[in-house]
Amino acid sequence: MSGILPLVLRLREDAGLQYQSMGPLRLQVIMPIPTTFRQCLSCEAVSGDMVGESARQEMAREYPAEFLADFERLMAWINELRLRFGPSLQVRVVDPQSPEGLWKCLRYGVRRYPTFLLPGGQKVVGWERAALEQALREATEQPAAGVMATE
Repeated sequence: MSGILPLVLRLREDAGLQYQSMGPLRLQVIMPIPTTFRQCLSCEAVSGDMVGESARQEMAREYPAEFLADFERLMAWINELRLRFGPSLQVRVVDPQSPEGLWKCLRYGVRRYPTFLLPGGQKVVGWERAALEQALREATEQPAAGVMATE
């Protein structure tokens, strides 16, 4: 055992007292991400306005409106989830066109977007908000290794 996670004593209505890990809840989202051409900061400083903000805005406008709307919707969901679940929720969006995204798509059988990957191999596919929130609640309520019964 490499280390001990901090534990918090939590009262459960149905089973008395229970110890639960305070570790972060990691949510990975597989979803295409709009990308634009960027240079490193020093290159942008040297090139000046040759490839500047106007070029990046033009590239972003070339995406279909539905694609951009879906991305905005995803960002709104993530913001709401972060507010609801607090700082313990760590969200990472992975583009399926990246090498990591391709590997995750093959590994987890991702065929539709967005796909939400939770700890323990649980997967929520599509825009099913209620299913995602339920899966996140279940992930936060999973019992930790040690349970202290009080009967």
